[in-house]
Amino acid sequence: MAQKGAQFLRYVKPILKVLQKNGGVGNSSEVIAQIIDDLKITNDDLLATTAKGQPKIRNQMQWARFYLVKFGLVDRSQRGIWQLTKVGLKTEIENLDVQKLFKSVQENSNESKFNMKTYQQKILFGSPGTGKSYQIDKHIIPYELLIDVEKMPANVIKTVFHPEYTYGDFVGKLMPITVGGNVQYKFYEGHFLKALSQAYKNIIAAQENDSEIEKVALVIDEINRGNSAAIFGTIFQLLDRNPDGWSSYEVSVNEIIFNRLFELCDLKEHSIVQKKIKTYKFGDEEIEATTLQKKLNCHFENRTIKIPPNLSILASMNTSDSSIYYMDSAFKRRWEWEFIDVDSNTVSTDGVAFPNRDEWKVFVGKLNTFIKSNHKSIRGIEDKQIGHFFITDDVIQKSSIQNKLMFFLWDSVFNRDKKPLITLLFGDDKENELITFGDFAKEVVLFIDKINGHV
Repeated sequence: MAQKGAQFLRYVKPILKVLQKNGGVGNSSEVIAQIIDDLKITNDDLLATTAKGQPKIRNQMQWARFYLVKFGLVDRSQRGIWQLTKVGLKTEIENLDVQKLFKSVQENSNESKFNMKTYQQKILFGSPGTGKSYQIDKHIIPYELLIDVEKMPANVIKTVFHPEYTYGDFVGKLMPITVGGNVQYKFYEGHFLKALSQAYKNIIAAQENDSEIEKVALVIDEINRGNSAAIFGTIFQLLDRNPDGWSSYEVSVNEIIFNRLFELCDLKEHSIVQKKIKTYKFGDEEIEATTLQKKLNCHFENRTIKIPPNLSILASMNTSDSSIYYMDSAFKRRWEWEFIDVDSNTVSTDGVAFPNRDEWKVFVGKLNTFIKSNHKSIRGIEDKQIGHFFITDDVIQKSSIQNKLMFFLWDSVFNRDKKPLITLLFGDDKENELITFGDFAKEVVLFIDKINGHV
């Protein structure tokens, strides 16, 4: 990884050369195969694996592509396709200072010690059949989070929300069972508790073995087909995340849930009587309770928990089903959003919209003026305005404006009447034409310009 010498940077220029040679675009597997051929990489080298059993060289090429996106040289909007941006097409490869670009990205990013990309908390949305689940399974999990499902299936936990799905299914619940004619109660952990315990377990194992922390993904399909507010309950508070990936706030859980969480982590409580120190056994290792609390950002006495940086939560949502259960604004704000259009492409424009929060705050003020000026089209104007922390990044990307802010305006603020948004971007002559969210979102640059010019 980057913190261990950034060896993947050696593949940045070869990727650019292959793509430029092929007219700027190529299938990911074909590009990798061409690089292997050009660099005459031997089969022995190709068989080398990372500590987690992943093919080392292919893994490094994926990270090189990840940073080419960060550099603004490669576009990531099409799944499975590596395509150069206009800047990438014109880049003089021999004069490219890869180390300098890498350092610049590192200095301007909010990455923690855990990894280059600490976590994702994202809802992929779009029409049915556009490949949202495929994007999660075949692209985000293996190539962005670098989770090898075949090697470590326990690192991916999946569930599907539905009208009967409850907090108990998600976190955990006591259920009666009959044993020998007697009724007993057994606690069944939910999908969230399984994912959280696996993430905690990976943190403990990595620090005890001085190895990388493996990532965990909790995948929720059809997130809007269940009552999200009821299902998440107090866990909702944990969805606010700091730049380092940990939850901004902690929540207390009951004793049954807390104890089961640590049982699932393979921790066994153990006390050193003579020293009056409470410890836990993890395999053959003995860890003091105070040390464990610091590692996991939890508190034993108050039974508080936080989501760690190595736990990502990925969800899918069909926009045609958006009325099954209402998602409130506070819930929506805590997620990244990514729109998948009818051609199964990600709508995500590269580049910076606002380089600092001061410019973002000025824009938010103008946007709220626009919202208030169209109050007749909005129900409940007070909670439909935008706060400065709707997007919390220091540098605001165009993709965040597209998929989070513009979708919120389309789906929540102007959900009854889209005319103000359509007129803003396309003029009155488009009033009677069908304008989809995809049409609206693609005009992110025009949207920013129009709001900035709105009086």
